Amino acid sequence: MDDLVEAAYQQGAPIAEDLARQAAEAGNVKAMTVYGIGLGNRGAMAEAEEWLQRARSAGDPMASVVLGTIRLDRGDHAEAERYFRPVAETGNAMARQALEETRALRAAADRERTPAAPAPAPAATPDHAPTAVEWAARQLLRNTDDSHPHVHMAMAVLSAHEGNWNSARTYFAAARASGDPEVLHWISQMHLAQDGPERALPHIRLAADAGHPAAQHTMGALLAEAGDTGEAERYYRLAVAAGHVDSYVNLGVLLRERGDLDGAETYYRKAIDAGDAGGMNNLGNLLRRRGDMAGAAEWWRRAADAGVVDALVSSGAVLAERGDWAAAEKLWRRAAEQGHAAGKLNLATALMRRGEGAEAERWLRTVDAPAGPPEPAAPEPDGPDLAAVADWLSGPARAGDDDARAALDLLDGKGPEAG
Repeated sequence: MDDLVEAAYQQGAPIAEDLARQAAEAGNVKAMTVYGIGLGNRGAMAEAEEWLQRARSAGDPMASVVLGTIRLDRGDHAEAERYFRPVAETGNAMARQALEETRALRAAADRERTPAAPAPAPAATPDHAPTAVEWAARQLLRNTDDSHPHVHMAMAVLSAHEGNWNSARTYFAAARASGDPEVLHWISQMHLAQDGPERALPHIRLAADAGHPAAQHTMGALLAEAGDTGEAERYYRLAVAAGHVDSYVNLGVLLRERGDLDGAETYYRKAIDAGDAGGMNNLGNLLRRRGDMAGAAEWWRRAADAGVVDALVSSGAVLAERGDWAAAEKLWRRAAEQGHAAGKLNLATALMRRGEGAEAERWLRTVDAPAGPPEPAAPEPDGPDLAAVADWLSGPARAGDDDARAALDLLDGKGPEAG
């Protein structure tokens, strides 16, 4: 069986689906990828992505490339690039080519997009949507069945683009009436971009109830924000069952807030297994709540290595407690430069410890400002004005800001001794 899997993996040779499934269930990573590709080819996308995510978590580069291709097919250039880039950076030729194609498509979409486009393009993420014509052309190339709902949607977009509104309405009605989850999701994203969450909610719910995982995730997020945690959990669990990675973390957060730490940990670890760095940071926070500081520090470190901004701040705090203020300062500076308020406060604390009060004050005055380093200032000939810094901190400290209070305590000599 291993030879059959290897041939299917390396050469695309045919293999019976039940054999691929047996090998995948037995732990063969390449078989997971082969099985996932087979499921995707016959339209079982949710199950396909679940197996591909498992193979990706086990380090299989082809699984990452296939997952990126799925997102590219959906018009989500940013997500596709996120899957292609790490593999391309290892020298993988297939991933490098896919990354170059993705960047070219993304650049072309950005060039061609105009505010007055007659028809919005269905897209997974509004910030990086393909143009209407580009998206529609892809759908027509991928589907030879003229009666397919995706073809009807593509023809609606092309007809609208050409100003043929009667034809566009006819095709759009046929696409919507099909009840196709992907079509309903595209429609919901149009309404979300144009009308906002409240007016788009009925359309998102239609897509979610039709079984679209991303719509189920969005419903969960909107309901959680509105305080309906019971319904939010139901939709998150539907999305999780379909393998929607972002829902692992969101469901974990919902369970944590309810006090179900074991349940939260289960889903944070599922997110980590699927390659989500945010799950690492959340697991670190949960372990801290349980009093396992060693475990928390390790997961914060991993999340910080993956670039999670909150984890940069938390890992820096651990390093400072251990006396390694120089390493802590580097992490806090990275967080501060990305606009993280606590990162700026902690960086100012570290700077004040070594007498850099002028730079500390400049960072403190940008706590509520956008990301980026503070404007440079002329050096102060008489040394750092610690009194001015203390005066600035006293306001938020009195208002109950723990970070400001900790920084003020350090300034007053109540915090950890200088290392």
